[in-house]
Formats: sequence, C-alpha cells, structure tokens
Amino acid sequence: MRLLEKKLAPTNKSFAIYRNQKPCLDEQWHFHKELELIYVNKGNGLRFIGDHVAEFNEGELVLVGSNLPHLWKNSPEYYNNLGLATDSLILQFDPKFLGDTFLQMHESVSLRKLLSRAKNGIEFRNEKVKKEIFKHLVDLQTSQGFESMQTVLQILHKLSIEEDINIFVSSGFSEDINDKDSKRLDKVYQFVLENFHRDIQLSEVAELSFLGISPFCRFFKKRTHKPFSQFLNEVRVGHACKLLITNELSISQITYSCGFNSQTNFNRQFKKIKNVSPRDYQKIHLNRN
Repeated sequence: MRLLEKKLAPTNKSFAIYRNQKPCLDEQWHFHKELELIYVNKGNGLRFIGDHVAEFNEGELVLVGSNLPHLWKNSPEYYNNLGLATDSLILQFDPKFLGDTFLQMHESVSLRKLLSRAKNGIEFRNEKVKKEIFKHLVDLQTSQGFESMQTVLQILHKLSIEEDINIFVSSGFSEDINDKDSKRLDKVYQFVLENFHRDIQLSEVAELSFLGISPFCRFFKKRTHKPFSQFLNEVRVGHACKLLITNELSISQITYSCGFNSQTNFNRQFKKIKNVSPRDYQKIHLNRN
C-alpha cells in the first residue's frame, strides 16, 4: 500500500463519473487533488482514510477531500473467490470546478462548509439520503451538458445540508509526502493485512522498516498519529465486524481468527474502538436485516 499521487485522466468536463464493477478492488493507498464521492453498492472490507481504519459495507456513501490519502481494501475472500464481485459508483471533481468567486458567495456557505469538512473525510449515514444520491449518480452516467451539471449541484446541495454524518480523520492529521517514509508504511500496512490473524511482534515490523523498535514506534506514531498497537487493533476489529455481521462463526472463534489472544482482550479493544460490545454490535446489525 505505497502512498501514491494519482494523476486522473485529463478531461474537458468539470467532473468525472464512473462505475467500478469487478471481482475485487485493487486500488493502492493513494491521493489526488480531486474530491471523490464514493457509493459502495456491493462489497465489504476495510476502509483506510488518513489515520482512520474501519470496516466498510454495502450502502456506504463517503466523500474524500482533496489530497487526502485513502484506500478501500476488500475482505480476503474477494481475492480468492470468483463468485464474489464489487460494485461502486464514483464521482470525482476538482475543488475549484465552480470557481473561487462562486464559492465565496453568500448562497454557497453550506457548500463551502461541506468542502472544508471533506478534508477529513465524511460518511453520510441517512439511508434516505444515500438512496437519493445513488439514484443521482446512476442518472449522472447518462446525462449530458448542463443537465449533468445540475445533477452534480443537486448532489452537493443535498450533502451540504445533511446533518447525520461521521467525520473520519482526526483534526491533527496531516500527510507530508515523503517517498522513503511511504515505502516503509507500504511494507508495514501490507504485512499487517496479511498477518493480523496471528501474533505480531514489534521487532518484526521494525525490521521490515530497517529501524530499531523505539525508532520505529516514534516513526509510526508521527506518520499516522497513533501507536502501532492501536492501528493493529483497528485492523483486527474491522475484520471482526465483518465476521460478526455474517454470523457464521462464534464470538470465541472470531476472537482468535482476528489475532486476539483472549476474549477479554477482544471485548475490551472492540468496545474501545466501536463504543459497543461485539455481541451488541452483532445484534444491532442482524436486527437491521
């Protein structure tokens, strides 16, 4: 997951809309100047945005700000099972596609606030709003000319007045692009995603980074604004959330399959990250269905 700057294909349009339908998501940890609105129609896995890590599921609507590093990584079975597939709709637009003058107008206050909030990543949780935005995104694929611009403005207006949101990234997060550091994080992230189900020693990840344990801990916290142990627990809990929702394993089985050494520790870390116990989290999601 080396952090890459993504140069989007040039276009004479003020925005880009496309549908991503494939067996699995293969995006790298990347950033770009364009804002990105993502609706996940099918698929699940882990979402990485800035210093945020959590599970994602179908029906998710997220706005990622300009130059904010991000990655959607499918659950392992998507890379091994040809019977699974992902489907997402993505709208990309330059932060200044409407012009500085328009954004400074009194009528644009709510839109200006939306774009500012997007710097930290926004999740929109209102089910009715998400369905409306999904329909707009589908329509946008075939609309032309000024009609398409009207649709984009409708989308941004609805999002700008929506109050049921979740901000992902901590206010202190900043990503200073450094190729050497990004290569180190790339190795660490990939190692964790492949090995979180087992006990991981700090010496292992420090060695991957060609650092001693203490220098590695300082490096990781400076770059991600969290200790390595917290990041590892977030990845494990994110995968546990997916297993709890599918309801195919007992909580005890989930505990050890996600790399926790005891159910007590699993319960403590899960509640610390999700503010609810694993069993209550499972009940909430099963009752939705």
